[in-house]
Amino acid sequence: MITIALQDLAAAIRSNDGCLGCSVSSDLSTTGVIRYSEQWRTESDLRERLQSDMFVRLASLLDSAAEAPKVEFNLGTEIRGLDYLEEVRVVRP
Repeated sequence: MITIALQDLAAAIRSNDGCLGCSVSSDLSTTGVIRYSEQWRTESDLRERLQSDMFVRLASLLDSAAEAPKVEFNLGTEIRGLDYLEEVRVVRP
C-alpha cells in the first residue's frame, strides 16, 4: 500500500539534516487522497534532498499513483510545480 510506503519514507527523511518535518495524511472525506509534505530549513537543503537517491524512492511512489499527483514546492516567496524539480535535477557536467 502506498500510504505505508510513504510513512516509511517519511520516517527515514525526518532524520536528515535540514529536515524540519515530514508528514503523511489522508482525507477521510475523499477516498484515495493522500497528502505527503516535507519542510526544509533552507532552499539549499530542499535542493540537496531533490538531488538525493532517497528522492528517487519518493518519485517512484508518485509514479505508481492511480492518478497524477499534484506537486507543489512552497519556496516562501513563490509556489512552484514540477518545473522546479526539473530545474534542480538537471544533470550538470
